[in-house]
Amino acid sequence: MKHKILLNLVEKLGPSLIKLLMGTLRIKEYDIHNLISAKETHGTVIYAFWHNRMLIPAYTHINQLIHVLISQHRDGEFIARVIIGLGFGTIRGSSQRGGMKALKEAVAISKKYDIAITPDGPTGPKEIVKDGVLYLAYKTGKPIIPGIFLMKSRWELNSWDNFMIPKPFSPVKMIYGKPIFVRSKSEIPEKREELQKALTRI
Repeated sequence: MKHKILLNLVEKLGPSLIKLLMGTLRIKEYDIHNLISAKETHGTVIYAFWHNRMLIPAYTHINQLIHVLISQHRDGEFIARVIIGLGFGTIRGSSQRGGMKALKEAVAISKKYDIAITPDGPTGPKEIVKDGVLYLAYKTGKPIIPGIFLMKSRWELNSWDNFMIPKPFSPVKMIYGKPIFVRSKSEIPEKREELQKALTRI
């Protein structure tokens, strides 16, 4: 019962609180031409960004019906309730639970909608790319767009990923990396390293 009440509170208040906080930030976008050209050529893309920085894209890409891969675990349900309220879709599953079903769903959805993945989620290790996003790029033929979000003024939670919450009115840099394509399964180790470097290059 307590869990259900908490879920309802998160669902009702979460989106409004994010909009309220994020609306105070001074967000500047860089290298957006990487995203624009990829979408013009391929229609849809796969966004990749670290789990601890997901608050920023949740606000900057509001109401775009981007479908986010979220775990089926209990914590994932809280995230799902919030982002649905922000105009996102969800795909439920991870490498530990429901992975193949989620992959098939993501392949189908990518034909019409962008996909967003935190390549180090849902349980880490922190800021280490796993293969799931690369395998999805291989199966769909869609480009991965690395998303880098820099915020000097922030709070960090005592969680596995040190989840970041930007402080009100602080500056944020949002950088779109160059598209990464995975043409074959044999390329996955090489492309994993490329994505890792892209997300940690600053």
